[in-house]
Amino acid sequence: MAYGDGGPAADAASADRGGAGLRLYSLAERPGIRLVGEISPSTRPVWRQALAQLSGRRDHVCFLELSAITFVDVAGASELARTAQALTERRRLVLERPPPELPRILDMFWPELRTIEVAA
Repeated sequence: MAYGDGGPAADAASADRGGAGLRLYSLAERPGIRLVGEISPSTRPVWRQALAQLSGRRDHVCFLELSAITFVDVAGASELARTAQALTERRRLVLERPPPELPRILDMFWPELRTIEVAA
């Protein structure tokens, strides 16, 4: 995936099966990605790819802009939590405008997770 151009992160970083899709776009002004669509079993490979890209970056803070996410299942939230747990204390993920269920799921199952910050 290429970062920083504001365009699609990569052709392979898109899943669209039966109307349920997930697309990734680079954030031009800061390190991270914007996701559009839903996080569900049919889009899990793209979600995993996005999380792997973020965890592999050397930036202290990476952003996930989630305002265009329409659905997140618990398994997707679990993968996010596992990714965040693997980060060192000096790194963090900032979730920007996530769907309301995502912070609730994270608070319910991972209340002590300090490497994720939710920004409204």
